[in-house]
Amino acid sequence: MPRKYELYDLTKYFHNVRNKKGELNPILGEDELALSSCLSYLLEDNNFVIKAYSGTGKTVIMDAIFGLLPEEFYYTLEHLSETAVWYDAEKINRARFIAIPEAQKLPEPVIEVVKTWGDGRSAFRKRTDVTVGETVKTELFPKYCFMCVAVENTKGSQYFDAELERRCMIMHTNPTVKQTERVLKHKLMDSAVPRTKLTTMSDSDIEGLKKHMFNAIVDRDDEEAIQIKNPCAPFLYEAIPRAFPVSRSKVQYLLKLINAVARFYPDEILRVEKDGVKYGLVTPKHNWLGLRIYLNSFVSECLHMPSHGTDILKLFPNTRLDRFGFADGDTIRMSNNEIKKAAKAAGLPFTKIEPILGALVMTGFLEMDEDKGKKLYYKSPLFEEPVAKINWGELIEKTEEFVREEWPEVATEYNGRCCGSVQIVDPFSGDNIELGERAKTALDIKTDAFMPFKTHKDSLIKTFDEFLLNAEGDYNEEETETIRSLYKES
Repeated sequence: MPRKYELYDLTKYFHNVRNKKGELNPILGEDELALSSCLSYLLEDNNFVIKAYSGTGKTVIMDAIFGLLPEEFYYTLEHLSETAVWYDAEKINRARFIAIPEAQKLPEPVIEVVKTWGDGRSAFRKRTDVTVGETVKTELFPKYCFMCVAVENTKGSQYFDAELERRCMIMHTNPTVKQTERVLKHKLMDSAVPRTKLTTMSDSDIEGLKKHMFNAIVDRDDEEAIQIKNPCAPFLYEAIPRAFPVSRSKVQYLLKLINAVARFYPDEILRVEKDGVKYGLVTPKHNWLGLRIYLNSFVSECLHMPSHGTDILKLFPNTRLDRFGFADGDTIRMSNNEIKKAAKAAGLPFTKIEPILGALVMTGFLEMDEDKGKKLYYKSPLFEEPVAKINWGELIEKTEEFVREEWPEVATEYNGRCCGSVQIVDPFSGDNIELGERAKTALDIKTDAFMPFKTHKDSLIKTFDEFLLNAEGDYNEEETETIRSLYKES
């Protein structure tokens, strides 16, 4: 019997990525980004964009994702002239996926092609073939693209604009010093010990996972493929911010990510034929996993959160309202330089924060006063940090009732198989979780029960050396020493 793969295996794959030379080049501290981009792009055909500062690993993630595919599945669009893309039309049309490592460097006409694809339309070009004296028409079939964009590159941003962004699912890398430390520790350890000491996934398991992803993609594209429906979807409403109209278009990415999770577990999709159409029903488990992976980023997108805006907001204390409904007199207002110092102290490597501050003011997350010509910023009292939680026990009950009404043909099987004892392997920690009345939420699965460790994942690390390398919590010297002593005792 073939091995059953979990999403946690996909996370382990990113922790054990090899480069083209066969060297270990893992993706650490970017689990949400890696899983979201992989599932949404490969299994649900979304345009996907990683917007990040140079050197923060965006192309490494792209390479890892395309490393799951046969080479004939994708085409890399890189540093092309305005016309070169048309001469490669045959290769592009054969490919299932398009990789664009540095979208900001593409010329404007090529970006216009990508925009046309984003609308689901073919791009066309007419030229005169002087050898035969006839007009030749070239067509580039619609393609979904995986793009990386360097946010500090202002030259290219004029082409990569809001018009293109609305056609894309967008996420960001982790630019913090903590993340840099994590990467450096791994590279130093890699230079000191055999590779087998650092790997947690065998080559055969990686090849098996690649085959699993290949089969999921082929099944999706089969002419007889099922239409995915999600009976839980009406009960996700409370998780969706409604302050800005952008949520109307962004909600599709949340739903597609959930569908992608279901496609990763094809044997768990309940199939039913209705009025001559073949459907596949998504389960509460798939919804929980989808929200676990993507909810934080989804909420930020719905709230028009600018790139790394959440990182900057965390530097400001919350603002209280006075009895007149204005920010009270004790509100801390920070100048540009003070914000830069706070960002540096928090491990954020921003040198140019003015664009982020301007975007936060424009979207209403920050407010700005002027004092003697100096701009002073403070957190808007009308906004709190984006948080969303769902009562999963209640969602399961409502889903059962909904299925009885809308899908009576399979209600007994669906409710018995998918809504009883729902067992889940957490995609990031590998923990076994039971979904039900006392279910942990998709955002709140960590507790203080594993002191002195700050996360459950950290508490499972077996040696102190591994802890120094892989710990996801932020520990000071005293806390680290306490944990060192704990390992010595055990």
